[in-house]
Amino acid sequence: MIFSRRCALGWVLVAGISLAGCVSLPPPREAGHPVSVEEREALVARLQIREGKIRSLRGIAAVEVSLDEEGRRYRQALALRSDGRFRLETLGAFGLPVLIIASDGKRVVVHSASDQDRIAPGGCQLINRLLGLKLPPTALVRLLTGLPPQPIVPSSFVSYVPGRRAYLFEGEYTDSVQRLYMDPAGTLLGGELWKGRQGLRFAFRATRELEGISVPTDITLTQVRKPVSITVTYQTIDINPILADRLFSLPLSTPAQNGGC
Repeated sequence: MIFSRRCALGWVLVAGISLAGCVSLPPPREAGHPVSVEEREALVARLQIREGKIRSLRGIAAVEVSLDEEGRRYRQALALRSDGRFRLETLGAFGLPVLIIASDGKRVVVHSASDQDRIAPGGCQLINRLLGLKLPPTALVRLLTGLPPQPIVPSSFVSYVPGRRAYLFEGEYTDSVQRLYMDPAGTLLGGELWKGRQGLRFAFRATRELEGISVPTDITLTQVRKPVSITVTYQTIDINPILADRLFSLPLSTPAQNGGC
């Protein structure tokens, strides 16, 4: 089996998108009612406890990549670990993998499933263009497991936004601002990550309780400034399975500098 043009087309389309720099401030947050210090600390702790429970994920998902008016649909097998290691297999006929995107937590490599020597350059750049922001592999793993791309910070600003009927959490990081929305029942609905005016929106839907953890089975990632979106709909999902290290090993032919993030 060769490096399939059909299955790779969507990734190639996205790889052609320019990733613009950003130096300006993000848009202002939505107006809401500030909460008390005690309530803020309790709400932040609630999110921190939830994110600490998700260590790995394995599943099969339908993935749709939309760019302008053109879209491509794929069936993907996913193996994700919270340390940033992941393996995404695009499945072809009879459920056999034809294209693999893998990360050891530091590098991202795209290669043919049948010929590991056929390595596409710029694995991390492809992911960054897909998301519209320069992010490490851990951020993609977090998003695909239903977590925000950045960890929750204890100093997050929290308010209640009546128009959304949800709590807004805003955390500031070295190069970004993250905003999250959680309903009063404690379900994380999604949010936004901003680097200046460049932003990524993420929505979490169809939440299921798995091993006592609320996990979204429908995840949509949308660039703010470009007509690019990715929807991941899990058909099967397993939370916190034991995943062998070999799943995330990169091809031996991968140059040391290839795919670095």
